[in-house]
Amino acid sequence: MSESRWVPGLRFGPEFDPEQYELLEFHHRGGEAEVWRAVRTGRSGLKELVAAKIMLERDPSEVRRWLGRWDDVSHNAHRLAVTDLVVPSFLLGPSPHRPGSPPGDGVMGYQISPWVEGVPLHRWARANRDGLPAVAEVLVRLCRIVDELHRKRWVHRDISPANVLVEPEGRVKLIDLTFLAPLDRTLTVAVFTPGHVPPEAEQVGGFPATAKDLFAVGTLARSLLLPEHGRLDQRTAAQQARRELLAAGFSGELADWVAEPLHHDPDRRPAPLGPWAARGRELLRAHRPLPRTSCLAVLPDTAGRPLVVSGGSDGVGYTGPGLSPPELPATRTNQGPPTLREIVAGRSGRAAELAVFAEDGAGALWVGNRSGWWEVARGVAGAAGAVNSAGELVVWTARAGVLQSFRWSPGATVTGQEMPGCPADRVLAATEERVGTWSVLVEHQDRVLCWQVGSGTRAERISAPARARGAALARSSAGPQAVILGPDGTARLYPLGGGAPVEIGESEPALGVAMAGHRGGPTIALAGTGGVRLRLPASGGARRPRWWRPTLRPATRVALSVGDDWRLCLAAVVEDELQCWQEDAAYRWQPVRLDV
Repeated sequence: MSESRWVPGLRFGPEFDPEQYELLEFHHRGGEAEVWRAVRTGRSGLKELVAAKIMLERDPSEVRRWLGRWDDVSHNAHRLAVTDLVVPSFLLGPSPHRPGSPPGDGVMGYQISPWVEGVPLHRWARANRDGLPAVAEVLVRLCRIVDELHRKRWVHRDISPANVLVEPEGRVKLIDLTFLAPLDRTLTVAVFTPGHVPPEAEQVGGFPATAKDLFAVGTLARSLLLPEHGRLDQRTAAQQARRELLAAGFSGELADWVAEPLHHDPDRRPAPLGPWAARGRELLRAHRPLPRTSCLAVLPDTAGRPLVVSGGSDGVGYTGPGLSPPELPATRTNQGPPTLREIVAGRSGRAAELAVFAEDGAGALWVGNRSGWWEVARGVAGAAGAVNSAGELVVWTARAGVLQSFRWSPGATVTGQEMPGCPADRVLAATEERVGTWSVLVEHQDRVLCWQVGSGTRAERISAPARARGAALARSSAGPQAVILGPDGTARLYPLGGGAPVEIGESEPALGVAMAGHRGGPTIALAGTGGVRLRLPASGGARRPRWWRPTLRPATRVALSVGDDWRLCLAAVVEDELQCWQEDAAYRWQPVRLDV
């Protein structure tokens, strides 16, 4: 918190009563003012708590000019009578001074508002323990205030988290009316609050627009759902917010809803906000929180047994039969990623040391090994990769709309490389086709593309539904193939380089997918409400692939890997419980008991 130039106990007031107010507690400094909690003592002795915004010293003529502007604001706000709009009063007086001592000669401006027992919206969002229903109610109440203001043809123009207070019972107050303006009056000053203003800038001499308030409400919706994220880029706010929400585990429908008021076209922002907020309330009530295990990988340990690495709301964990000694530090005790969206695990270097790349819920990329965890990059979307032919653990991700890769090997620092010719909004899957050449599946501008990085060829567009629920890539004798889950869970197999896609899920929606290039063709695992399904290549005299179901219990995630002895390992999240299977020496599937 910034330090104040004053201390509690000092007095201030109008020139005719300079000790009417007493400073109690400094709150914050914003712009060219300090905000304090203060108490006013009336002539009858009645005391009243107030919020005092003290304008830092200016030229006296400028102070009086601002006072005239504030008087207009106060008069107009009282006349509008908008519920839960906190209307201030204003005064001129000497600077805060000790009681009984003569005030100084200077004059200062004070904005006095009724004290609200609430906290700024961003602080409330970080401390909220009542979940998304409480977030929805706060947003609905804010939208009601803004709609009422707009119906009376006025705009706030400076909506930001600091200017929205949330009381303990969830009631919302909109404060700081310094730039309140009618729609039919030209502007004499433009307002720019970083992170909360739309791409169309206000112009002195132009007219105010309700679209500015609509955009700001969209930024607050994103702040309520992602309170730990930084500022939005006003040029790509809708796309950025949507990527962040998807990465944090929100549905595509909910991410689209938040993006609506952030649209770059002012005419396409929802107005009035009430119906938009009501629709969001239903989406938020229906949303299910991030599962305890949201991503996983499986790989053979040094003895050929399966090791399952998982991530979710509890950070990174790992399990397998006979784990000794520990190969990864606990994320909670080692400053690692607290919540995970994607992981890439592998054994790199001659010593086959276990390492993990992890994307957390805030869009940061981490790398971890036995020694600890380190943050590598921020603002990433999606993570996929594997150990390459050189023994390095490689992860591919999208960052600032461009495909990037990061490599790690024991005893070396993480190195990154940007692919400027490979636009990408999110990485879905990646596999090394041959030495130095990778196939990477990405989403970009509502399209699914496959980049063959290192081949010198252009991206191949796949006729797959954008906003894929999941995807997997694998090598085969016929070339790389991709499995893509559509938004409805439909699974289709795409031969890359040409050929028609084949629907493989037998019309049963899937929630997760994994694939491994293996023996007679790719083996594909699907997870869904009907359990785990494994699509095995045709063998013997059979012409069609075979299906095997290791469990009928609902599953959400699956992972596959191939060991050095060509045996497959399969792991799944079954009703939020980790389960594992492995082929034996005769390539028959056997369940594996995991240490817990």
